Amino acid sequence: MTAGTAFWPRGRAGALRPAQTGMGSLAAVAFALLVVFVAAPIVLVLAKGFLAADGTLTLAHYRRFLDSPRHLASIRNSLLLGLATTLLLTIIGFAFAFALTRGPRRLRTPLRGIALLPLIAPHYIFGISLIILGGRQGIVTQALGLESWTVYGWSGVILSQVLSFLPIAVIMIENVLRGLDSHLEDAARDLGAREIEVLRRVTLPLCAPGLLKAALLVFSLSIADFANPALLGANLSFLAPNAYQIIMGEMNMALGSVPCALLVLPCAAVFLIHHSWLKDKSFTTVGGRPVGTEPRPIPPLLNALILALCGVVAALIVANFAVTAFGAVTVLAGVDNSLTLRHFLNREGVAALLTSLKVSLLVGLISTVAGNGLAYVLVRGRMIGRGTIEFLALAGFALPGTVLGIGYLMAFNAPPLPLTNGLAILVLVTVFHVLAVPLELGCSRLVQIAPDLEEAAADLGAGAWVAYRRIILPLMAASFLNGFVYAFLYSMVSVSAPILLISPGRILASVYIFQMADLGLLGTACAVTVAMIGCVLLGFGALHVLDGARRRLWRGA
Repeated sequence: MTAGTAFWPRGRAGALRPAQTGMGSLAAVAFALLVVFVAAPIVLVLAKGFLAADGTLTLAHYRRFLDSPRHLASIRNSLLLGLATTLLLTIIGFAFAFALTRGPRRLRTPLRGIALLPLIAPHYIFGISLIILGGRQGIVTQALGLESWTVYGWSGVILSQVLSFLPIAVIMIENVLRGLDSHLEDAARDLGAREIEVLRRVTLPLCAPGLLKAALLVFSLSIADFANPALLGANLSFLAPNAYQIIMGEMNMALGSVPCALLVLPCAAVFLIHHSWLKDKSFTTVGGRPVGTEPRPIPPLLNALILALCGVVAALIVANFAVTAFGAVTVLAGVDNSLTLRHFLNREGVAALLTSLKVSLLVGLISTVAGNGLAYVLVRGRMIGRGTIEFLALAGFALPGTVLGIGYLMAFNAPPLPLTNGLAILVLVTVFHVLAVPLELGCSRLVQIAPDLEEAAADLGAGAWVAYRRIILPLMAASFLNGFVYAFLYSMVSVSAPILLISPGRILASVYIFQMADLGLLGTACAVTVAMIGCVLLGFGALHVLDGARRRLWRGA
């Protein structure tokens, strides 16, 4: 079956409307691009580990990797790290979500703001700030005289990941808690159940899908994390940093593909569990009556325990951001606390930040337009092969950045499509990594828009493009905006794929920050981080103004 027939729209009686024919062509183009920029790099990474230098099949690379105690430890350490981070974040994320939906109203806004604060900075900001606080010359280490303890090792890596990925867990679990029918909990209380029994036997079972989704996503993010284990791991070995070291340090692409393949396995398992098992389970909590009733206030003791846990975590987040700001304006935080602005006067850092802004704007625009356009084709096109296109897009999102970056290094470092040593490869790798988000946002919005609106426009003589521009685009403005915000933000802070693809003069701020921190130049790393956060906040402000103007125009129309 060729691409042209695979994505040819089904007609009711064999005839094809022109708009539907165009959708089939667009779907075929999308499929081809996803094969080239998602499927091919994955296949190359997986195949490389089974090929000898002469092109014959071999298991020698896997035997060499598994025979090394350090490489073997990286598998065990990554799995243990994923399990520990997932367990802690499931508990902490539930506590935050519970406080945000059932805690004191006056505390909900500040708690939500602090919980989501890590989203505006590189996730390894906590690795940098923890080094300033608990490194060998750290502020806390020196103040308390902790000569035999540093933040390097398991404690630092786990803590940095918990703080980094907290927003993901909170958002997902809070969404489920808000959708619960509070009448079910009230009924259990009316029947004499104590609050702990209501939580254990009613609330938690009904939250099972949200908790499981959050746990699966956090686990895949944890084992695929590159920066935090690389900064704080010390003598510990983890899969993602191990792959980078083998490929960029030892220049051994074949051996480096082995940890990449091992990273793909658990991420693929998480992906398949989520999309084939979880989606078929029934966790219905919304029936025929409204569920918007405000849940009853939780008892004082339970409220105090939850708020205490949330307070400690919130204080750690704020402290780490404050330490980053402090490190940016001091000569060497904890050693020489003299105030200075010299870290901001770094030409390489400014150039890296400008490059990041350029790349992120391109990524945001391309992925948003492509994702929402593809969503329209898939939802309205009714063609064979829609599931394949969506699967490939989601596969790009599910892959660890390190794996995708190495795949691009293999696929586009030579003819017929040499893209390395340029900005194009940095834009493309990020676009296809985040494409699934605007795609899913667009699909979710389009299924809420009745096709009758476009059919009525067609009956009045409007073409497909006119109907899309005048009807669909205004109704999808929110999904466009949300998709752009996510893609822009992710591109600004991403490091695991770009660090493998940067070239001289084309370094991104996220990579530059990591390199400075890795070299021990923490002041410069903090300064560029603060500047990046400022740029992100300015961008959010501009988007908020534009969205407000759009809403006023919409109301006035």
